[in-house]
Amino acid sequence: MTKEDSRRYLILKDKNIYKGLLILALPLMLNNLIRTIHDLVDMYFVKDIAGFETEAVNSIAVTFPVLFTFISLGMGLGIAGTALISQFVGSNQREDARRYATNLFIIALVIGLVLNVVAYFGSPIIMELMGNDGFTLEKSSNYLQIRSFELSLLFIFYAFTAIKQADGDTVTPVLYGVSMIIINIILTPILILNDINILGLSFSGFGFGVEGAAYATLIAQLIVAPFVIYQLFFSKTGLTISLRKFGFSKRISTHLMNIALPASLGQAITAIGFIIMTTLIISYGDETLAAFSIGNRISSLILHPVMAIGGVVAAYIGQNIGNLNVERAKETFKKAMILSVGIMTVLSIVVLFLREPLAKVFLEDSDAIELTVKYMFYLIIGLPLMAIFQTFIGTYNGTGHTRLTFIIGVTRLWILRIPLILIFKYFTDMGSSGIWTAMLLSNFIIAFVGYGMYKTLDFEPRVEVRDN
Repeated sequence: MTKEDSRRYLILKDKNIYKGLLILALPLMLNNLIRTIHDLVDMYFVKDIAGFETEAVNSIAVTFPVLFTFISLGMGLGIAGTALISQFVGSNQREDARRYATNLFIIALVIGLVLNVVAYFGSPIIMELMGNDGFTLEKSSNYLQIRSFELSLLFIFYAFTAIKQADGDTVTPVLYGVSMIIINIILTPILILNDINILGLSFSGFGFGVEGAAYATLIAQLIVAPFVIYQLFFSKTGLTISLRKFGFSKRISTHLMNIALPASLGQAITAIGFIIMTTLIISYGDETLAAFSIGNRISSLILHPVMAIGGVVAAYIGQNIGNLNVERAKETFKKAMILSVGIMTVLSIVVLFLREPLAKVFLEDSDAIELTVKYMFYLIIGLPLMAIFQTFIGTYNGTGHTRLTFIIGVTRLWILRIPLILIFKYFTDMGSSGIWTAMLLSNFIIAFVGYGMYKTLDFEPRVEVRDN
């Protein structure tokens, strides 16, 4: 049995769905774990910039929602690619799958290049509009401009990941993703600091400061990109693309964009919402912003298992829909929900007692540490609710109903979270606790909204498939 046949059996036939979800999710968990470690490494080393410890951490933190806004379209394309290509794979229509994969690559490359230009020239203006000034404004603008050059590479990687995951291959994207992150982690202290002391070893670095963190990420992308391209075009196994054979198809590209746009718009609107949230948080001071940044990084570390399961669910459900096995697709949703909530409950209990020592690893200011510990309490008790949310997202994406992904994302942030933050800020004396309370309440309410939307969901193919 070939690897493709083995993956096909696991997704479409194996009676133990829990086993299938875990086997496919584990590589993604590893990738997400190492990615978050990379983010924490950035924070750890930039805090050593003399005289600007908190400001240096914040210079990277404030760029995240802006960068997320730019990459949202790439993420939406990836979601669309996974949903549609997986249904072709499930129905064993591999030539159609290749056609869609080729057009996904073309669209991703073009949009990535365009956004590179927009992000480079727009970064200083956006950072200033967010309320940054002085050291933070200068360094955040520089950081984002450097990161803008990786957008086209990142969009290609999103397309690559979507194509492989749709085919049931979660290992190959992870191998390249992990390689990229390891290179990044190695380069980060070398490019950020002047004097480096690690594990008793002392040596000189380039001392680029905050900009060094951006350069490390870009260089890592550039090193790995040729290998990704080779896999896309010349791999001996799995789906490959062919510009000469398939080229650009207006019909296919339109179909992909119709699925991608709601997901992309949802991601972008979410990112803009986080920009507004970050702006509100800045108004409470540097310590509160640092608490928000570090708390989110640590909580994202805990969330990786359910994020991975949510990503696998999309391909799992998509292939079963393509195979016209609706009951197995629905059963996958139920098993994924139980698995995600169970894992997240256990991890939340463990980390609840570790939040103070974790905060002290990345912060030295006592006020910032105190706020981080307080914020993480609200975050951690709400993480099982995030498991529910991510499972709904994976299911909506897998069925191709990305408009529901858009609705649930917008509802959580714009209808619930931001209005609640404003209410607590201007009509109560809760201080920064109002932010954390609003986030917890929005996650609680959206769990019920998500279930109501799931009850309206159909599990019909979004592509033309033949009965197997």
